Amino acid sequence: MTDEPNDSGVAAEPVATPGPTLDESAPAVMVMRMIQKMIIEARKDPQHKANAENAMRVLVDVQRALAANRADPGAVQWLRQLALTWNTRLRNQGLKFRRLFDLLDQAGSRSPGR
Repeated sequence: MTDEPNDSGVAAEPVATPGPTLDESAPAVMVMRMIQKMIIEARKDPQHKANAENAMRVLVDVQRALAANRADPGAVQWLRQLALTWNTRLRNQGLKFRRLFDLLDQAGSRSPGR
């Protein structure tokens, strides 16, 4: 990355290098995506907006951890806590959360090498 001007006299823009990719088939990553969708939807409700913004910041850290290790125990614990919290906030969506908790149980039982 350089801020030196190029031949046209305009400073060159930094090149973004892609970070590690997520294994979308990993249970923890699937849970993260499901929670992310629910929270994005909850942001539209003024009652949940502030909590949703905080949860989205947590998901950024969780995503970073899952990119490094698809079964990171700390990330799985954060996802479980988010799921429990949003299960309480978003009533009448029990089936969605049952699926989330099943996937979290799978993610928690896997060793990092698998």
